[in-house]
Amino acid sequence: MTREPAPVPLLFDWLTQGTDLLLGELSKANESWVTGPSPLPGWTTAHLLTHLARNADALGNLVTWAAVGVETPMYPHGVTGRLRDIEEGAQRNPQVIVKDVHDSAIRLRQSLDEMPDIAWGHTVRTAQGRLVPAALIPWLRIREVWIHLVDLSTGVTFAALPDDLAAALLPDVVTALARHDTCPALVLHPRPGGPPLTTGPADSATAPAEVEGPTAELLGWLTGRTSGAGLTCSTPGLPALPAWL
Repeated sequence: MTREPAPVPLLFDWLTQGTDLLLGELSKANESWVTGPSPLPGWTTAHLLTHLARNADALGNLVTWAAVGVETPMYPHGVTGRLRDIEEGAQRNPQVIVKDVHDSAIRLRQSLDEMPDIAWGHTVRTAQGRLVPAALIPWLRIREVWIHLVDLSTGVTFAALPDDLAAALLPDVVTALARHDTCPALVLHPRPGGPPLTTGPADSATAPAEVEGPTAELLGWLTGRTSGAGLTCSTPGLPALPAWL
């Protein structure tokens, strides 16, 4: 199921806040941090930053597709080319990598700002092959920027997300997890307020685990970024989760 995009002005607001925070964190970057390990298996921070830059360019390709009407894949050389670009890009000078993240983010925002109003309703295809409205492009970047801000390990956590963004991101994450056959049956109770969210097989013989806690803590656990130490659960321990994406 394709999520209904939030209004474009709200998406732009979330994107601006995330991009500003990302660039602010990068302004403090040094060589040892860029070349050091990231929390993502097999990736240094240089890999993660290169991924963020190439993601901006890939989403820029979708903006071009929507605006011009000519199919422009996110990654023209497919998954293999995408991974090769990240691996090669991670070997560059750290200052070049940081500048690449900055410049690619600005390019994407300029292309989004220049998008004709009629183009927001056009259909484009994600790297996973899903057909989505172009109005979802800013959301795809918002998700990348804010979650990878946490992965940069500079002290930014999910608690930094605007409350309305966190509330919108949580069901998006739950929906993605629910697509996995190995996802356990869960009933999630975000605080403060918010409707319960469910995932896992509806016909399970085992009662679903009831997990409650702040939205930021739920996001950290569900995306595999935290252990879920701030959550309470109806079972003796939090269930094991599949990889979110």
